[in-house]
Amino acid sequence: MKSSIRVVDRSLQYKFRDKTRQFVDYMYISVKGGNGGDGCVAFLREKFKSRGPPSGGNGGRGGHIIFIASANHSSLHSVKRQLVGGRGENGKGYMKNGSAGKDIIVSIPLGTVVKEIEPPPSKRKTIINENEINEINEETLIEKRRKATWVHYPRYDEKNPRSTFFLEAERMVEEEYQLRQLQKKKDTENKLTLDLSVPNIQYIVAHGGSGGKGNPYFQTNTNRSPKFATRGLEGQHRFFELEIKTIADAGLVGLPNAGKSTFLTAISNAHPKIAPYPFTTLNPFIGTVDYADRYQLKVADIPGIIHGAHKNIGLGHSFLRHIERSRVLVYVIDLSGIDPWEDWKVLRNELELYKKGLTEKPSLVVVNKADITERAKQNLPIMLSKTKEFAIENGQVVEIVPVSAKYRKNIVKVTSLLRQMVEKVNKVNEKDIGNIE
Repeated sequence: MKSSIRVVDRSLQYKFRDKTRQFVDYMYISVKGGNGGDGCVAFLREKFKSRGPPSGGNGGRGGHIIFIASANHSSLHSVKRQLVGGRGENGKGYMKNGSAGKDIIVSIPLGTVVKEIEPPPSKRKTIINENEINEINEETLIEKRRKATWVHYPRYDEKNPRSTFFLEAERMVEEEYQLRQLQKKKDTENKLTLDLSVPNIQYIVAHGGSGGKGNPYFQTNTNRSPKFATRGLEGQHRFFELEIKTIADAGLVGLPNAGKSTFLTAISNAHPKIAPYPFTTLNPFIGTVDYADRYQLKVADIPGIIHGAHKNIGLGHSFLRHIERSRVLVYVIDLSGIDPWEDWKVLRNELELYKKGLTEKPSLVVVNKADITERAKQNLPIMLSKTKEFAIENGQVVEIVPVSAKYRKNIVKVTSLLRQMVEKVNKVNEKDIGNIE
């Protein structure tokens, strides 16, 4: 009897698995720069030179953690939750400095906001009680500190601490340590916040530790052969919150099954999933509108918004934040519905409750499915009149365009109006930037 087991190519399995990856637009990560390499204690030994000068090299710095804004990524699923830079190489004899640790470069989706946060309780350093401090011998603390800071020449572990030269070097290193502690305190108070809105710009979010000093660093006129060096420092350890806020010229806003995905397919090069049931779009989808003169616009398809979305109902806050950065809002309304005007009011209300002032952005109302039923033809004049009344009462210019996204009717008019609105907003922003400068 023949076996019914099918052998599937591993590369195909990987592709299938990658296609079903969950969209991630919010996560916490821990980043730590690599530790620096230790300095070397060595002396030059050559023919006819039995007592050469100190020749220990410095340790290499630890690797940095670097974020780079990438337009080729749209999700955070490939970002590891723990990132550690490479350790610096230790110094060697003959004045050979250690090489730097490997930098970790992470591609982050364009439009991501990076905020430094407090470390979780499990990662915080435990605070020792006063009773425990009294029980610990001060000499023991000094000994532990020395072991963590210094590298000694063989068989000089006990001799060096009794040397006046070593005590002078220790005071000098202690001063440097205090300066680093002050800088660390400033970094703790001033939390890092980044907005990765410019492509291909690199940001160092965690510096690697400095390498230790070789024994030539401690050579003086009185101490010609120092028999000690310093260890490398620990890398910077930080915790971040990553949140994608999609950058697009226009954002499509609508109730579920209003035809946003069909409309995006009609005006751009995007091919989102289209189906006759609500919440077909589960992730933000960005398409590019190409014009004859090579002008381009980016349009984002946001998953459907329902009543109560500002309270995190439905897909809620997970995707409402993707609308914040859109220069122009495009409301896609189902004209064949029972009351399209009420649908538009629901959308505006949810956006305003989520973030005050969000509805004040320039907006275009696209009434879709204008050719489906007799009800759509009856709703159009009502929608036009109520929109006109709204514009007069609120002093806003509201453009309304009936379309059929499925059959691509009146699409050119929409794209032309959209371009005019985006260019107008861009000119206003350029003037504002010029006035600030």
